Amino acid sequence: MRRHLSSVSSALLLLSCSPLVFAITPEQTKTPAPIKGLVVDQSSDAHLIISSVPAESAMERFEMVDAQGRNVAYVAMTDGDTGGLVFVDNKLFGTVSKQDALAFYSCRGYASATQYHWAKDATAWTQSLLANSQATSSINLQFSGKSTMRSIVEVVNNPALAQVGSLVDIGTNPLGIIRKLNTARESFAERELFEKTRRRLMDVTTGINEEKVAEIVKPEDVSFVVGGLVMAYPKFSVEYFVGDGIVKVIQQPSFQFLSRKQAALFYVPNVKWEQCTPANWKSALPDIKLQSQKS
Repeated sequence: MRRHLSSVSSALLLLSCSPLVFAITPEQTKTPAPIKGLVVDQSSDAHLIISSVPAESAMERFEMVDAQGRNVAYVAMTDGDTGGLVFVDNKLFGTVSKQDALAFYSCRGYASATQYHWAKDATAWTQSLLANSQATSSINLQFSGKSTMRSIVEVVNNPALAQVGSLVDIGTNPLGIIRKLNTARESFAERELFEKTRRRLMDVTTGINEEKVAEIVKPEDVSFVVGGLVMAYPKFSVEYFVGDGIVKVIQQPSFQFLSRKQAALFYVPNVKWEQCTPANWKSALPDIKLQSQKS
């Protein structure tokens, strides 16, 4: 799967559960050509598609198992005409408009910042997302390569997130993280440990025991929230919502971390914030002309 990833995705993104995991590999010595488009249909593998959306164009990604036992995966985009793609049991389910993708993002961020982590009600949120998706059998995605303020690349590179920036300095070159480690005079052994940790985190899936995740590496940030706890790894731009001792939701970027460090990412003017619930989030945002603006 990794050989299909974009240059930034290869360096930046490490999300657990195979559809959402990204890592640089030692054999990558050349910068792959940036992905300009993806054709998605019923024969497409959700794992590959979600991981292949360039980090410059992705706003968020998450995966969970709903109350019916279905695997629901979602990727929202800041680039192109489509707001997001929803997959059920590894197959394309539908699309989300850009307006709705932003509403879904902002309302869950607001809920996480002011009430409790959205993943406590993950099933209700995802059921609503599915209900508001437009059934689609195929779609052609086009990417400009330009990042915006809410793209995962910008979130991680934002200087306001000093903790992230100090840990991972990533550019468009997939070897950027190695250069960062080199300039920090990290030893070969430390670099090897870093890569080993990434590879082990790649194996994390929903349903895995919390203890197994902690054995890989202790969380960089832990939040005790209603319904469970959040194990956040800002270095890898990922968080795990844990309930009853198991991973329930895998989310990128870390909403819990951002809700405390950079809640402005969730702000949109004139939102009816009281409508930011699993049932009403679609009506929270006013009709707006969405324009991509570089942060």
